[in-house]
Amino acid sequence: MREHDLLLLLDEVQSGVGRSGTFYAYEQYGIVPDVLATAKGIGGGFPLGACLASEKAARGMVAGAHGSTYGGNPLGMAAGNAVLDVIGDEAFLADVRTKGERLRSRIEQFLGNYPELFDSVRGRGLFIGLKLKVEPRGFVAHMRDNHGLLTVSAGDNVVRIVPPLVIDDSHMDEFMEKLSAAAATYQPAVAA
Repeated sequence: MREHDLLLLLDEVQSGVGRSGTFYAYEQYGIVPDVLATAKGIGGGFPLGACLASEKAARGMVAGAHGSTYGGNPLGMAAGNAVLDVIGDEAFLADVRTKGERLRSRIEQFLGNYPELFDSVRGRGLFIGLKLKVEPRGFVAHMRDNHGLLTVSAGDNVVRIVPPLVIDDSHMDEFMEKLSAAAATYQPAVAA
């Protein structure tokens, strides 16, 4: 892209701020974006977002060219600073990677119990995708309505599993029990 003088823009609203096991997921791929959108995790539950840009990409953002209704909110900045204090600790990120590997391994071992339902597991850190062999929205609703698991469907027949970064082994045990119960009781809709 550099040879064509193009800008690389990345959306790390969901994958950033420790979710993938590094501060931002792009760090795992040997690339550096010119512009990066970040939100959700950066506020630790408080609504906050940011647009990060390289000096070159930010040249056009002169005074008056970009505004924000809520920009610079002191409470939002305090929340963001508190999150950065935690996420900036490499030991915390290493723990996220370890937990993600542990959960992913448990899910991979589980998949063979239901070969007609599950295909594979993917992801990094605690940003995990469970690929189904069926359209996932029905299974997502079944897990929510019958087993109290909150997940969301994504493209390519994937169910996103994005637990809190502070998940512990007891939470993983509970998740696996509920996932197992959901898989055992799920009846995919038959096309008419």
